[in-house]
Amino acid sequence: MKKPHDTVILERRFVPKDQVIIKEGEFGQQAYLIQSGEVSVFISKDGKDVELSRLEAGQIVGEMAFIFDGPRTASVKALMDCNLIVISRQQFDAKLKDSDPTVRAIVQMLSKRIIDANNTVLNKRSDLEDLKDTARVIYQNIAVKLTQNQQRNFQNTVLPHLEALLESLETFKDRYGEEEAL
Repeated sequence: MKKPHDTVILERRFVPKDQVIIKEGEFGQQAYLIQSGEVSVFISKDGKDVELSRLEAGQIVGEMAFIFDGPRTASVKALMDCNLIVISRQQFDAKLKDSDPTVRAIVQMLSKRIIDANNTVLNKRSDLEDLKDTARVIYQNIAVKLTQNQQRNFQNTVLPHLEALLESLETFKDRYGEEEAL
């Protein structure tokens, strides 16, 4: 049996390229399902915009304000013309209320983890050593998933380039000093 909120016609919104859809720090009563287009999710840190992700058709932005009833944790800007389906807080609350208590608890927990992870990434000092460490970790994470033969090929093909990159970063740091280079 259909419930009244299941038959609601959803509001749609057109957003032109380069328009800000959501502003960090503002309180929000709406989330948006991207019907077409692509958006950038970003925060401002130390006077610079730091992109957290890019989202496209089928994905939702602005949902974190629903979960925590607080200010927006990031801004969202249209990277191309976008068609959005507006999801109101009332629609969200009604759907969540109708869901199983376990589902509600999982939504809360996952949302908190996302915010914690974003904060961890944003507060991590970004420097050349971080870049080198990250490159090594990515290489190792890929290598362990390969068969022995693939690992040999991966090592022979990729490792020399990775070592050259790491050496170039060290030379750059030595020549210009990390603070001046960044």
